[in-house]
Amino acid sequence: MIPLYNKEHYIENTLKSVLRQSFQDFEVIVVDDGSSDRSLEAAKRVQSNKIKIITQPNLGVSVARNTGIHHASGTYIAFLDADDIWRENYLETIRTLIEKYPQSDIFVTAYAVHMKNGKINYSLRLVPKTGCLESYWTMLGKGYDFVWTSATVIMREALIKAGCFKPQEKIGQDLDMWARVARNNPRVAYSADICVDYNRAAESNARTRVKIAWAGAFIQDLEEELINPARTVTEIEAIQRKYDKKMTAYIFTSILAGEKKMARKALQNWKGEKNLRNQMLQAGLWAAQLVPKPINAWIYKIRLKVF
Repeated sequence: MIPLYNKEHYIENTLKSVLRQSFQDFEVIVVDDGSSDRSLEAAKRVQSNKIKIITQPNLGVSVARNTGIHHASGTYIAFLDADDIWRENYLETIRTLIEKYPQSDIFVTAYAVHMKNGKINYSLRLVPKTGCLESYWTMLGKGYDFVWTSATVIMREALIKAGCFKPQEKIGQDLDMWARVARNNPRVAYSADICVDYNRAAESNARTRVKIAWAGAFIQDLEEELINPARTVTEIEAIQRKYDKKMTAYIFTSILAGEKKMARKALQNWKGEKNLRNQMLQAGLWAAQLVPKPINAWIYKIRLKVF
């Protein structure tokens, strides 16, 4: 399922990577979300009876994904952003996970992150090489997202049961979706094989389109889970770690956008247990409000180049 919006320079290679899969029992649903460039024409240049292209007005990536989910005929939905690449063994690896770990609704692989400066980073690779984690929550906040869109397949019924993607969300829609699926079934089947290439250097993505990193629905999910009595100590620690990171991104981008009142309110409403890490983060964010905007912008730019 590929949502498409203004990715004319990437979509052909993305589609070709899907068609090159060693496992060939799949359909490809591309939902063009009202692209204003030549993305739709580029997608149509890739000819295959496996590809179905749906067009809609610009309603946002969540609506596009929901459209794809409801038009899908398969049991599982494999998500892929229009500027990322699947390696040839991706779907074969996922099929093996599905056969080996039928108790899970979420199936993921490791992935490579291609930065703008040419550097390549990698998501967390667990030992043993394959397995089924009992809790999605324990992996939160450990480097790059363990469950990440273009390297994630989820049972279609589980997505529908969880309510699909929230249309109003501008950023973090996928994280909110995975969290709601995990509330019903927290297991995550994984492979440590690197099967996907994440194009972090793409011209247009959420990081460039959204000025303030307010992942509202996902932050609310985390706040609710922080007080969920069913969560273990290990889960709470991981949830707190992810929450602290998301709040830091939101508050710092608010400061960069000149919304210091918004930043102060968020700092005052920071949830969860106090620890040395988040107290240091909060102190740094209070101090950032006194730093000239160009310096903060430089710091944020450096951060994006590194991670």
